[in-house]
Amino acid sequence: MGWIRLSSAFSSSDLIQRAERKFGLIGYARTVKLLELLAAGEMLSGGTIPLPKSDWLDALQASPEELHELLNFLTKCGWLTYSEGQEPGAPLVIHFKHADDFLPQAEPLLFVSADQWVFWCETELNMRREVTGDPHTLALFRRWCASNVTVTEMLQACDEAAPSNPELTPSVLHAQLQSVRRARLEKARG
Repeated sequence: MGWIRLSSAFSSSDLIQRAERKFGLIGYARTVKLLELLAAGEMLSGGTIPLPKSDWLDALQASPEELHELLNFLTKCGWLTYSEGQEPGAPLVIHFKHADDFLPQAEPLLFVSADQWVFWCETELNMRREVTGDPHTLALFRRWCASNVTVTEMLQACDEAAPSNPELTPSVLHAQLQSVRRARLEKARG
């Protein structure tokens, strides 16, 4: 059973206030129900939930018109996007734009060997074996293991480095990783 995280001020958030003004308390209830369905889905869904339209209608106790009105409203608010296939039985796919704000934080993934970083860089970043097998690169990977670099930190480093670096290399990522870690320490210091 999954769970969701709601702040104590969730009902006073701008989105919920607007939903309540437009739909009444049922707007609040249906929005929370959407979050429950998100949490019930696979944790690795990336915030995308494909269900038959009938399941969405049953879960939200809504008519097709009410469902589309709510989804259109939440789309305009920038909270989600959705699509529906035209063929019979095609799922209604809802993508929550800020799913991580409501899902529990997963344990950070730590690699314990350079080979794991090699595999990750080759599969996730499409790095060539010539790059990942270089002795200097392998030394960086061992250093990342020793200093408990998480995949989450590395993904943030990738996101930040990508706009100014057409090719992400381990040395580019290492430099950006240092920046990510400095920023995290500054944030922790307050």
